[in-house]
Amino acid sequence: MIRQIRAAGRRFADRLAPTVMASISDASRLRAEVPRLRAEMQQAQQRATKATQQTQALRNRVARLEAEVQETRRLNRHVAEVTDIVQEVLLPAANRDDDRLKEVLTRYKDSF
Repeated sequence: MIRQIRAAGRRFADRLAPTVMASISDASRLRAEVPRLRAEMQQAQQRATKATQQTQALRNRVARLEAEVQETRRLNRHVAEVTDIVQEVLLPAANRDDDRLKEVLTRYKDSF
C-alpha cells in the first residue's frame, strides 16, 4: 500500500515538475562524480601553482637581464669616454684641443 502511494506520488511529481524529478534521480550519479571532480580540481590547482611559479621565475630573470643591460650600457659609455681621452692624448700636439681634453677628462672623472 505504501509502495502504491509512493508510486502515485512520483507519477504526480513527474507530471508536475519533470525536471525536478530528473534532478533528484541524477543526484546519486552526481555524488559518484564528486571524487573525480575533486581530483581534477586539485590537478588544475597544481598546474596553476606551477604556472605562477614559472611566471615569477621568468619575471625575476627578465629583471636580472634588464639590470645587466643597464650595466653593459654604463660600461660601454665609459669605454667610449676612455676612447675619446686616448684619442685626444695620442693626437699630435699641433692638432690637440686642450680645452676639449680638459672637458673630456672632467666628464670622465665625474662619471665615477
